[in-house]
Amino acid sequence: MIAAAALIAGVAFALAGNSGEQSADEAADASDAAASDQGAGGPYSISFATTGDLIFWREVADYIDANGGASAMANIADTLAQADVTISNLESPLSDNESEPVIDKDVYIIGRPSAIDSITNSGIDVVSLANNHIMDYTGPALKDTLAALDGAGILHAGAGMNEAQAETPAELEVNGASIAFFSWTDIVPDYFVAFGDEPGVVSARLNMKDACKRVSEAKATHDIVIVAMHWGVEYEDYISDYLQSEPAHQLVDAGADVILGNHPHVMEGVEFYKGSLIAYAHGNCVFWQKYDHTHESIVLNFDMTQDGIKNVVVTPLYLDDTYGIPDFATDAQATETLTRLEEISQGMNVAFDICDGKAYISPLDQGVAAGTSTAEPSTATRPSTEDSSTAESPTAA
Repeated sequence: MIAAAALIAGVAFALAGNSGEQSADEAADASDAAASDQGAGGPYSISFATTGDLIFWREVADYIDANGGASAMANIADTLAQADVTISNLESPLSDNESEPVIDKDVYIIGRPSAIDSITNSGIDVVSLANNHIMDYTGPALKDTLAALDGAGILHAGAGMNEAQAETPAELEVNGASIAFFSWTDIVPDYFVAFGDEPGVVSARLNMKDACKRVSEAKATHDIVIVAMHWGVEYEDYISDYLQSEPAHQLVDAGADVILGNHPHVMEGVEFYKGSLIAYAHGNCVFWQKYDHTHESIVLNFDMTQDGIKNVVVTPLYLDDTYGIPDFATDAQATETLTRLEEISQGMNVAFDICDGKAYISPLDQGVAAGTSTAEPSTATRPSTEDSSTAESPTAA
């Protein structure tokens, strides 16, 4: 975990009013200066851990009431905290204020405020907020959520108390590299979207061209650009070309290094595209549901250096059948989850090596034979057969 500072308002590219006010030369000079200030182009190495949906509601809320706010993620907290940067999707507002529910929704979600202890104890540095539930209880509950995150030093993107705040990415400086983190949702009622001085979320679906422009601008002034997308079809393992892979590829073409997807509540495939990493859906990280595969989830670990993405490792989670509390999957359950992830990742330029309860994955276009799950990855990614202790938790290196 890092002690990151959010450089949120009006830094290298203020998202409101960023076009048409500078000459080409002035824009180039500003970009060069920002890149110099933020260390673009220098050597760096950063370890990342990413997870699925955090929903501290219903059975999870009952568990927290009985065991404390940190209990919901206690089984996986120490491991997640080992990464330099840990990223999750916070889908439940953290508030007791249910006085102003949004209109015309089938499901309303609100999480226990004390669940902020689970987020901080897990070393989570950044959360995506652009999703279809963070505004279930409108501005008052969102305001409580933002205050809880800010008070705990957790960066966030994708929602805010006005349009400018919702659209502004989180920014981090880590190990000599600058990171811009965007959060957008495709799954959103129109009245969820922040507009002017009204609170809400930001949607790429409403303007994909603008989202790609923002990514391109961010890449000009940052070493790493990460985009969290809330998209896809609930409970569907296989991705939609139109809803997911096409916009993912557009974002990568614009400059995104990593795309982190969520929403379906089940795992979806992992892809390498033009050197970038796309995880289409991690599954639930903390949440109880009764549908097929909603108890399976993944933690995705990877390193980023100035030379690209390395050491990609998938560790499976299983959420218990009573409360939806995560723990690391073992034995047959781990193999079943990883084998299914390999199956649904077919055709995504990825080779799997499943070993000791983890999947070590690499791009096929770096010379790994297509269609095999036994391809040998870099020795830097796979634990020694003489010491398998690292197989108990995701690597942070």
